[in-house]
Amino acid sequence: MNQPIVAAVQFKPKILDVEANLKVAQQMAFEAAGKGACLIVLPELCTSGYVLESKREAANCAQERDGYQTDAFKQIARKFNTHIVFGYVEMREGKLYNSAAVVGPSGLVANCQKHNLWGADNMWATSAETLHPVVTTRAGRLGVLICRDVMNNYRDTYKFYKHEHRFYRSGSVDTVALLTNWGSDYGYPDSSWVELAEETNANVVVSNRVGKERDLKFKGGSCIVDRNRKVWTNGSSFTEAAVVGGVVLL
Repeated sequence: MNQPIVAAVQFKPKILDVEANLKVAQQMAFEAAGKGACLIVLPELCTSGYVLESKREAANCAQERDGYQTDAFKQIARKFNTHIVFGYVEMREGKLYNSAAVVGPSGLVANCQKHNLWGADNMWATSAETLHPVVTTRAGRLGVLICRDVMNNYRDTYKFYKHEHRFYRSGSVDTVALLTNWGSDYGYPDSSWVELAEETNANVVVSNRVGKERDLKFKGGSCIVDRNRKVWTNGSSFTEAAVVGGVVLL
């Protein structure tokens, strides 16, 4: 059986410029899909930029989970029979979340909200209390985590917290989409990405942005870590936009 091709897309979003960011994200998702990727993962908050300094800034970039930003990927997903995961600011019931949408051939199929906030998240985002999704895709059962949620555990202040709780237990998913804004001071592939693959016994598709934004620098280095810990970096870059391809094991 052929191993499914997947892709992690990275680029440098323009802070607060949703229209420009969507155009780049669409172009790169189209390129990845055209190269045969059945799963395409874009960075955390790729439509807004990461360092949002207030609720007002975040709200100006926000959408409902099945809004115009989600619509931008539906045609690509349908045309190529693929799934696209992208990060955005979600407005829901008057609260703002650091979220990721999963768009498939039939449209929006799942949504994930970040639990473990970091840095600028705390200026505007609400810590999620929702369960993490599992979606059936050509890359197997797909889970989604956002950046600091790579620890695969709920924060201590989660109202249902227990130390043994995990977003995804070993064997519960085949592939995890990890959307990140990982800093430039870390090694690549980061040990936590590899440890996530080990803990879940799943493939991990890591999309990390590049460039400098306000007071933070990001290094890229997107990759695919398969469930045997093989690291795919084909097309990877630490400074430039890139479509990083690899395969996953089902």
